[in-house]
Amino acid sequence: MRRANIVSGVVLVLLGLFALAVIIPNGIGRGPDGMMSPSLVPNMMMGVVVVLSAFLVFSNLRAKPSPDDDELPIARGELLALTRIGAIFLISIALFLLLSPLAGGVFLVAASLLLLGERRPLVIIGMTAGLLIAVWLLFYKVLGTGIL
Repeated sequence: MRRANIVSGVVLVLLGLFALAVIIPNGIGRGPDGMMSPSLVPNMMMGVVVVLSAFLVFSNLRAKPSPDDDELPIARGELLALTRIGAIFLISIALFLLLSPLAGGVFLVAASLLLLGERRPLVIIGMTAGLLIAVWLLFYKVLGTGIL
């Protein structure tokens, strides 16, 4: 667990510094003169994330190794499942952008159900259609707006 804490802390420090240096300055504009900048709170929160992540790294570097440290914190099957779910999301986004929101949504729901082990066609069709009809009703009928 010590190694996982160190790795995750380093990743969070790097992501936090990237957000402070690139994402927040480019994503949030300057406020009017004489007022607080809108980027103040996001900068403060990212600063807290960086400091706490650095504390996580340093405290685990100083900790004594335990016998459990030889075990991998994430199993191979879990990494494979994460990769598969990530691929489903990437393909869904591509279908959304290249074809239509409907194609991306159908693939996302149906492929996720198949990956999770659902094999009954009526359940897959019913959940896919039900979720997409619910989203359509929410956006087009209740909110009166389109998805794109």
